[in-house]
Amino acid sequence: MGWNPFKALGRNPKKRHCPVDWKDLEPHTVSAWGPNVKAERCPKCSGIYFDKGEIGRVTGNAELNRLLTKDLGLDSDSAHVCPGCGGVMDAESAGKTRVDVCLTCGGVWVDDGELEELKALTTEEASRRSPEKLAELDRAKAARAREKARAKGKK
Repeated sequence: MGWNPFKALGRNPKKRHCPVDWKDLEPHTVSAWGPNVKAERCPKCSGIYFDKGEIGRVTGNAELNRLLTKDLGLDSDSAHVCPGCGGVMDAESAGKTRVDVCLTCGGVWVDDGELEELKALTTEEASRRSPEKLAELDRAKAARAREKARAKGKK
């Protein structure tokens, strides 16, 4: 499985931990479109972790889910470690709200109050990209093109 930061810190790697204060996450049911989502919540800071795809079900906004989890760039400007897989997280913006998204598994961490902000976004607001995000996506596209050219040159 590889190196696990939670195990390295002496925590149970089978339990999910809050990326803010390292408390064990507790089961938390969130109302959603269709069946409710079984997420995990920190008992100390009230942040919530959603597995891939769940943020779209909870907010009812498929565009928001795509924005946050599909169009990821290369930059990682989050100090958090993913509670789901231990991977690197990236801070992504939706409207004026910034949430942390895992670059590996697509899980989403929302701090206390951010879920309500995300639910209030319109589809148009959710799909708007900042100039910084557009630049990040351009850099990621260029890096993929360079890697593809390098791989093609080795054949």
